[in-house]
Amino acid sequence: MEKAAMMLRRMGFTVIVPQPSHVRHGHNPEELKKGKYDRATLTKWEGEGAFSHLLNIRNCDAVYIFNKGSYLGPAVTVEIGYSLALNKPIFARAQVRDITLTNFIKAVVSPVKLGELLKNLPGKRV
Repeated sequence: MEKAAMMLRRMGFTVIVPQPSHVRHGHNPEELKKGKYDRATLTKWEGEGAFSHLLNIRNCDAVYIFNKGSYLGPAVTVEIGYSLALNKPIFARAQVRDITLTNFIKAVVSPVKLGELLKNLPGKRV
């Protein structure tokens, strides 16, 4: 995602790349792997991450789903719904398999092609 974000930034876009909760809040990922944290703590951190992603969507002009291999998890599906509620255009890196969700994707494009499509976007925040 960062590589794609760098390409878009070079094209003049402000790009928000969501960070996992343990990175965003300075939690130690090695400790997560060791199972040191209880389920309630991990659930709290995941919730913080989910709300952070929704705030990012609220603050952007367009949403780019970096769905390598066409994978969309439940959290991304929520993010798509939130993007739709805010009337944000949604683009994807790879074809979306779910037939319903395909209706909400404006285009399936590479990061470079996305930049070309968004040149006339008023705020240029992706």
